[in-house]
Amino acid sequence: MFNKRVVEKILIFSLLILIAGCAGSRVKIGELITNPDKYNEKYVTVKGKVTQTFSIPILSIGVSKIDDGTGAVWVKPAGRTFFDGQKVTVSGTHKIGLTLGGQSFGNIIVEGEKK
Repeated sequence: MFNKRVVEKILIFSLLILIAGCAGSRVKIGELITNPDKYNEKYVTVKGKVTQTFSIPILSIGVSKIDDGTGAVWVKPAGRTFFDGQKVTVSGTHKIGLTLGGQSFGNIIVEGEKK
């Protein structure tokens, strides 16, 4: 029979895996840039510092570039605004070649969008 401690550790480990899976798999931005097809239309999480913003207020469209030290990617926040220098974590669907307001973005994460 299983030791009670072993069962507790297995349950805790399983719970942590489940929680991590729900949040989207955390990916280094450099990995998204190197292997965009692998992550295209996948729900991912990235964390980094905002280095640039682009917005079209009339259309209520805004995107920000996030850099994690391995690379930078554009993100389209959902219902919030990012500011230069801010550290953020974003979970959403990674897309290749999205165009917003006539501006083309090679790799972009659409926050909150889940396929």
